[in-house]
Amino acid sequence: MGPLTIVLILAILQGLTEYLPVSSSGHLVLGRSFLPGGEQLSTSAALEVWLHLGTLFAVLLFYRRQVAALAVGVLGFGPDIRAQRVLFLQLVVATIPAGLVGLLLEDQIATLFADPRYAATALLITGFIVWSTKGAPSDGRSIRRLTWGDAIWMGIAQAFAIIPGISRSGSTIVLGMRRGLAGDAAATFSFLLSIPAILGALVLKLPDIQAEESLTTTELLISLVVSFGVGIAALGLLVWLTRRRRLWVFAPYCWVAGCAALLYSWLA
Repeated sequence: MGPLTIVLILAILQGLTEYLPVSSSGHLVLGRSFLPGGEQLSTSAALEVWLHLGTLFAVLLFYRRQVAALAVGVLGFGPDIRAQRVLFLQLVVATIPAGLVGLLLEDQIATLFADPRYAATALLITGFIVWSTKGAPSDGRSIRRLTWGDAIWMGIAQAFAIIPGISRSGSTIVLGMRRGLAGDAAATFSFLLSIPAILGALVLKLPDIQAEESLTTTELLISLVVSFGVGIAALGLLVWLTRRRRLWVFAPYCWVAGCAALLYSWLA
């Protein structure tokens, strides 16, 4: 496959799987292993940065009102300063578990990315995680009633999702719903929580960017625009499904993809 085809595949994968509960890291691991020319996927640090920028802009635009209220509230403005500052601190606390896991278990996590069978098995687990929402009660607490326990447990779920194949959005939203949050409240906190996670990934990749990159500026811009557009659509779809308690519809896909990847690994 040519560079532009690789860019388009990656941008679509990033936009879809960053927010849909099917694991972006798992799909990139499987893509490298099974797609023709897949060994080229994500070899460019600059490309990864632009892809993450696209999905970061997507979540910032989609949740622009919540992000703006949070920002002005932290600075001491707006009608609900105390609630916004509490929410900001809850996001900070919820970010800590994933940060610690990433720092302390970096080498062990790297080994999981080397073998597609780990990602395939984890996709099966993700399927059971999202399937567990089938038949869940429709009532629940709003994000204004989010507790510190909710924030900590959702942060632990995000840390668990560092494993390739475990969906970050799926695990955090399901955990929030299981703790009594309404579906849209769990989704809102999950996606606000994704902002520091994506920023962290960007910062980690910046030192790896080479002065000479194989991709052109046009190709990098295409990656940003496509991941942004697909990310917006994925966010809208997931929030719509979450409000209707239909997150479980992604479970069959995770099971089929995981089983197919395992079967291919054994036969290859």
